[in-house]
Amino acid sequence: MKNMLIADNTDNKKISLRSETVARKFLAKKLTLVVAVSLAVAIAGCGGGGGDGIGSGSGSGSGGSNAAVDASALRTTTVLNQQNWKFMLDETNSLDNTSAANALANGGQAITLPHTWNATDAASTSSTVPYYRGIGWYRLDFTNAGTGASQWLQFDGASIVADVWLNGVKLGTHSGAFSAFRFDVTSLLKPGTNTLVVKANNSAAVTGSDPTAVAPLAGDFNMSGGLYRSVSLVSAPNTAHFALNDLGSSGIYAKTTAISSGSASVNVNAKLSNGSKADGTYTVRAALVDASGNVAGSSTNTVTIKAGTDTALAQDVAVAQPHLWNGMADPYLYTLVVDLRDSNGNPVDRVVQKFGIRQMSFDANKGFLLNGKSYPLHGVNMHQDALGKGWAISDADTDEKLDVIKEIGANTIRLAHFQQADYTYAQADKLGFVIWAENGFVNTSITNADCKAGATVPPTSFVDNLKQQTQELIRQNFNHASIGMWSIANEVGFACGGGNTALPMLQTLQTLSKAEDPSRVTTLADVAALSGAADTGGITDTWGINRYFGWYNNFLDQASLLGAHLDALHALHPAQPMGMSEYGAGAALSDQTDNPLGGVVTSFDLSGGVVRNYQPEGYASYVHEQTYTQMLARPYMWGTYVWNMFDFGSGIRNEGDVRGVNTKGLVSYDHQTRKDPFFFYQANWRTDIPVVHITGHRYTNRAYTVADVKVYSNTDSTTLTVNGTAVGTMTASQCVMNTPNLSTPATPIAVPNTCLFKNVALTVGTNSLVATGSRSGKNAVDEASWTLSSDNASNVYIAVGQAATGFISSTGHRYGSDNFFAGGVPSNATVLNVSNASDQKLWSNVRMGASFSYNIPVANGTYSVTPGFLEPATAATTGSRLITVTANGGGANTTPISGLDVFAIAGGNKRAYTAPAFNVTVTNGVLHLTFTGTGTGTGAANQAVVSNLAIVKQ
Repeated sequence: MKNMLIADNTDNKKISLRSETVARKFLAKKLTLVVAVSLAVAIAGCGGGGGDGIGSGSGSGSGGSNAAVDASALRTTTVLNQQNWKFMLDETNSLDNTSAANALANGGQAITLPHTWNATDAASTSSTVPYYRGIGWYRLDFTNAGTGASQWLQFDGASIVADVWLNGVKLGTHSGAFSAFRFDVTSLLKPGTNTLVVKANNSAAVTGSDPTAVAPLAGDFNMSGGLYRSVSLVSAPNTAHFALNDLGSSGIYAKTTAISSGSASVNVNAKLSNGSKADGTYTVRAALVDASGNVAGSSTNTVTIKAGTDTALAQDVAVAQPHLWNGMADPYLYTLVVDLRDSNGNPVDRVVQKFGIRQMSFDANKGFLLNGKSYPLHGVNMHQDALGKGWAISDADTDEKLDVIKEIGANTIRLAHFQQADYTYAQADKLGFVIWAENGFVNTSITNADCKAGATVPPTSFVDNLKQQTQELIRQNFNHASIGMWSIANEVGFACGGGNTALPMLQTLQTLSKAEDPSRVTTLADVAALSGAADTGGITDTWGINRYFGWYNNFLDQASLLGAHLDALHALHPAQPMGMSEYGAGAALSDQTDNPLGGVVTSFDLSGGVVRNYQPEGYASYVHEQTYTQMLARPYMWGTYVWNMFDFGSGIRNEGDVRGVNTKGLVSYDHQTRKDPFFFYQANWRTDIPVVHITGHRYTNRAYTVADVKVYSNTDSTTLTVNGTAVGTMTASQCVMNTPNLSTPATPIAVPNTCLFKNVALTVGTNSLVATGSRSGKNAVDEASWTLSSDNASNVYIAVGQAATGFISSTGHRYGSDNFFAGGVPSNATVLNVSNASDQKLWSNVRMGASFSYNIPVANGTYSVTPGFLEPATAATTGSRLITVTANGGGANTTPISGLDVFAIAGGNKRAYTAPAFNVTVTNGVLHLTFTGTGTGTGAANQAVVSNLAIVKQ
């Protein structure tokens, strides 16, 4: 067992890892880890829950009989969502609870729950038009139908801060947008009509003293305000019951403490409350019922609860021949029934929940294991919003999302960046997804204003609330079999005032999380590899990294450097299991490309909305292909999570073809359109169905007569036809697309399940493409229809240095994105305000290099070539850049342009210059142009540049 981390939950005194070499301690309550340079770390956790940080109780008893179990409800839960709610905004923050209640009694908007005032903000706001963040008031007049001895109002989620009054009496305040909370209203409810008033506040915190200065203080997502989840009245029949005052939990904490080939042991810790004025002796029976209704195991114990106090009772349930929860293949769930009975044997309370018996472990070399077997995790991130609804989504909306995630073939979901609805976790239990559950600690612990004022530590109020949010996350979701890890932070590596103010919080949260639940591992998401970001590795049991090579961190072929970066991080933290918590790229449905390497895309708008930020769908595919392939080759990666499954609302975004939306989803914000990368993953993750998908479906009006047709396929062989004529057939072994690898050039990055049909000829008019394949006797087919105009069939128009295709010039010509080039690089910034240009778009980028060429496929004949130039450098002078162009169509080279000084002839920099046309006769089907730079400038200042090309057949 050397170098293996053993989680002994029955002893629960120590978790240790022994090594002959280097050791390191993770300080945590009841936790000691000694890790080794050998890399062979495994962190194990059993059960559909865990955690003994809630206290323990004593009692007497024995293993219960397997007699029949009554699973009917004793409590009554009255959902108040569809009653006569009234709502109004308080944009001036001028109302108190009395004036708001009066105003709503005679006016306001009639609504039902779930509700948010930010439902329609996403996709319509931008960085220059912030979505509304402020105060809203709710009033509900309802009749108390509850008959229980103990009655509680439960809010499943209110954003960000909720102040609550019942019948004019303030029940309290809850801070934190994501967790459930309850108030005891037993003494305040009255017969007849009761009035509930709620003030919800989602204002953006300016300083740490603001009431909404709780996590998250920042984030690339909208913070919908309001009562966006259900509100219910919970009535328990007796003053003695399972705890309703335990941070919104069920009061029951179950965890599997041992699994063997023939048995399992489940520890059930029940937290109990006695609200009466007399001590009482009670019996607690915990039973696990299988799917056939048979009792698989039970245990019964007695406990004495003193008047007006809480206690806890833990007992073990033995299960013979357990049926394990086994992920997507077999997400088997028992029903856990925990009964509380008085001394006369009468039932007084009951909690019924689903529970899965399973073991999860993480190994620093081998990745993730489920029930002792390798189970590579590949999945997605998911936010909780929807187009036109914000956070106020229904269970049906969640089901729709999870169905799409199941369709793509994912087996794990990171629920980012905060606690989501209990229904989501419950459905994940049933479907078999492994869940990364996360608190709301995002980016920072100090507001920007406080940072600028010199603050170095977060306010105590922020720390205390973050600890509470973490406890709420764990306690409320403890028994979900799907949850494999608790995440304590996302991207908190940024510095404030020269130092990181968030890192000290991580150790606090690590210790707290392990005290709450020793049976599960902790994790976090490390910030992208940006200059100045702190390393957050080595703090939690496992860790994830957010890396966007080819998007934020690097561009174009730099995406191939990710693999070397992962290896370096693995070497830096050799004993800590590492996964990829985020990666991806934005994709606009209306933005397409002829060559993803033709230009630099815009990952984030820095122009204040001045520039149209193009994000071609084909470039996103390129980033996903590169990233996933490199991770797939590294078995030490325990899990990978695409950012994101769906486009989502983010008011700071202005990019692609929509504002107020983060466009990195594999599926559009309305959940209707699957982008090309969706099918890349489906072809790689689904083995039960054949997948065939032609990329570029939405690139319908083509710019060039030839195209490389890419087909994602997991079939035994894939055949492509165009207009009924076979282009070719590729076997599964041939459907591996090799792309350059900057780290090790001799070993290309081999993108799996990707068939590339090179130089497919298109003809004037409609081109009908059909791809077919079969797998295990099942057939798959995909069709695309592309149109080529007579103008583009005869002539070639290239928007040089640009990734996006399809621009129509003022003269009516369709320009393709940069293509057919060899060498050079596109400019890394858009050139704005070009003089002498009727079409700014055609002059907004350049390709540059000491020498680069174009090899353009055309029909034989004579062509008139018109290149467009501009001087992009602000420091350019006469003579600093001289450009020579040579041309060849199969015969001898010609030099139609020699020593062109664009700065001098155009009259300055950023001024368009269209050179005189020259003719080239083509006899071998390829028009060859070479651009060479000289001059007095240094570095890039004397390299050749070109901005656009028009090649017209004579």
